[in-house]
Amino acid sequence: MVHVVNRQRHERLDRAGLAQLAQATLEAVLGPRLATAVDVNLVFVGDTAIRRLNHTYRGVDAPTDVLSFVHLELPSPYTHRPAQREAWFFSQPATGLNGERPLLGEVIISTPTARRYAERHALTCAEEIQRLVIHGIIHLCGYDHETDTGQMTRLERRLRRRFLPAATNAPPAHQP
Repeated sequence: MVHVVNRQRHERLDRAGLAQLAQATLEAVLGPRLATAVDVNLVFVGDTAIRRLNHTYRGVDAPTDVLSFVHLELPSPYTHRPAQREAWFFSQPATGLNGERPLLGEVIISTPTARRYAERHALTCAEEIQRLVIHGIIHLCGYDHETDTGQMTRLERRLRRRFLPAATNAPPAHQP
């Protein structure tokens, strides 16, 4: 299940739509059974909060558009097929609190930075946020565009074509 947490006042959010997009992305990457067995937090913040997180966890003292924090590390998607990842997960002892689903991770999105990037790409802020949701969820699922040979980028493009309007499918979502 995807939980949307809004800690910003810059943008109006379609919380239900963003949760559905995140869940659909999880299902496309992990498979429906595994995707419904984990929780994800989708957190929207301002630049000050994301700058602090970016500095603390990546050593970069600047705001960024999206950060993903994995809480439950699954076997690598680069070396394990989806069925193998699912089998591994369901063979593990329950890790959630009080019988709840375990937390796969959190995707933190800065809406002011998303707005700036949207303007660069002639998109609405809502469209850029959708792109960032897909990008962040793919990271939670174990992909890393900074270290792979293009697999994450290809997957992200394929999912954007599948889930988003054509206008939101040009340049990659993540900005260095």
